[in-house]
Parts: sequence; structure tokens; C-alpha cells
Amino acid sequence: MKNNFFGKIAIIGDGITAKLAAIMFKNLKIEPVLIVNERKNKPVSHATISISNNTANILEQNGIQVIKKANPVHAIKLYENKYSGREDVIFYNKTEKQPLSHIILKSDLDKILDQSLNKEIKISKTKPQDSSLTLNTVSSPNKKLKWNYHEKAFTFLISHSKTLNFCARQIFLEEGPIAFLPLNSNTTSVVFSINEKSELIKTLDDKNVLEKYLSKNFQFIKNIKVFSDVESYDLKFQFLNSTFKNNEIYVGDIAHRIHPIAGQGWNMTVRDINNLTKIYKSKIKYGYKLNDYSILKEFDKKCKLNNFVFASSIDLIRRSFKFKNKNFSRGRKKFFNGLDTLPELKRELIKVADKGLNF
Repeated sequence: MKNNFFGKIAIIGDGITAKLAAIMFKNLKIEPVLIVNERKNKPVSHATISISNNTANILEQNGIQVIKKANPVHAIKLYENKYSGREDVIFYNKTEKQPLSHIILKSDLDKILDQSLNKEIKISKTKPQDSSLTLNTVSSPNKKLKWNYHEKAFTFLISHSKTLNFCARQIFLEEGPIAFLPLNSNTTSVVFSINEKSELIKTLDDKNVLEKYLSKNFQFIKNIKVFSDVESYDLKFQFLNSTFKNNEIYVGDIAHRIHPIAGQGWNMTVRDINNLTKIYKSKIKYGYKLNDYSILKEFDKKCKLNNFVFASSIDLIRRSFKFKNKNFSRGRKKFFNGLDTLPELKRELIKVADKGLNF
């Protein structure tokens, strides 16, 4: 069915968010144009993306085959203060018997999106004159709520002895949370968020020292070898006060940058783009313009409150673990242990992590 929208949608950016938006709008028969100043060979990143079941379904429905390339996570174990042989709480999908999420290298996801991009999708250095709407994944002039966590996130890949690697682990150390995200039976991604003043940061400068630290403190994995570069970036919270301005919509990290503690950043972005395309799909037969104010306002209303509450909840979790008071720590541990006696609450937490919030 030919749509009745006027004009093209210009999508600024060349990352996974821009590529996904181009694919999903193309599937609506709305012509996207990727606006890229200069296409350079990007350095290979060893960062990983956590994809929820809901996000995986959205991608698959749009012809983006990620499940075969990603590693399923069937359980998530949380530990308070340090790793021990017994977790303080474990999450798994007992009733539905499906993975909680899927872990994939960002570089692999980028390749899959490239393969899914229709060759007819145009790439330009400037916005076409007949584009009536811009979707920006790079920058925004809108005001934002933001603060600095005064932490640095370090991410790298380790190889290890072969194991049934379908469990993610998150250990809340005093220095900051460290996550072990399984990629396959011999490979795990590590994301370590450390206070920027911590002496532990020096450990990340030498791979041999880092391997000894990991082997000593996290003995659930044997024969650890760090085989990638150690990438790092500053951790900040950022949230736009509005998702659009004039004829421009903002999605991706520029709209909401959150702490990686829950691995939810890109899942929020996928939900945003899915909500946006759903709104346009419902308007196609009525002949709306792409930049119709009512559509932009509907998207802003749909996403902003849900995302803010969701992002603030993750921020609150991170802040709660920055308290080093022993009594507070014991209280967190008791809460963790108590979750095992509240299966309905655990199911709700799993549901929110999968699909986000929907007020």
C-alpha cells in the first residue's frame, strides 16, 4: 500500500540507531535518507549490546536477524560486595522458559544492520530539500537534565576455559559494579564501572595485572586471558526535556544516556523507534504530513514519561550501591535474599527489564 505522507525523512548519523531507524521507516514505505558527512573506516569496538526478548522480537519483525548471532542469557546472578560461590539473588524465566536477554558484540550488530539496509536507502552529505522531517541521532539543541557519575566504564573481552556460558553475573564491588556478559562457551565480555579516583583503575593499564586480578577475585571462570583492547568512557546521566524541536526528532543516546548497570540503553532506543513508527503506521491512511505537530507531540508524550521513570529507576539503583555503609550493605543483601521469597515481584522486574514501562 502506498502511503500518503509528504516528503522524505532525513536521518542524521551512521551508527546502529540511525541504521535501525532507516530500516524501520523503509519498511513503512517512508523514504529515509541517511545524512553522513564522511564515511570513514570505524575502529573495531569490543563493546557489547544487551538485547531484551522484546527488542529481539522488534528487530526480527523488521527483518533484522540477530538471534542466531547473539548468545542467550538464561539467568542473571547478583552478588553484594564480592563474588562468592553463592549468589545473593538469581533471575531466570521459570514460567516462560525463555532467555532473559541476548548478548551480541556491537560490531556484529552493526554488520547485521548493514546487511539489512536496503541498497535503495540513500546516503547523502546534506539534507534533501524535500525532506519534511529530520530524525537526529547525533546532537540536540534542547535543554537536558544531566549529571556526572564520576566513574569510568571499562569494557574488554576475555577468553577462558570452555563452560556452559549462559549466565550473566553482576557483582557490586565497593569500587563499582562489574558485569560478566557471556558471548559463547569460551568468551565473555566484561564491563567494569569504577570510581574515577580509585587506585583500581591502574589495574586496567596492564593486561597481565588485570588477568591476575580477575583470576583471583572471580573464580567461576578459569584460565582467563584478556585478548582485546580495554576501552573506556566517562559515565554520565543525560535526559532531554523534549524529544523534538520544530521538524526534528531526537533518539538514541542523545535523548537518554543512562548508567550501563542494567544494560538497557539500546533497548530504550529500540522501543522509542518502534513507538515512533507505530504512530506513523496508524496515521498513514489519513494523509498526515511527516512533520505534523500532533504526531511529534504524541511521540513525546508516549516516550518521555516512561523513559524518564525507567532511567531514573536505574539511576536510583546505581546510587544505592555507592553507599559504603556496612548496615546499608547488609540491608541490600537482605533485600536480595528476600526476593527469592517473592516470585511475583521477580516476574514483574523481569517484565519491566524486558519491555520497559508503559504508563
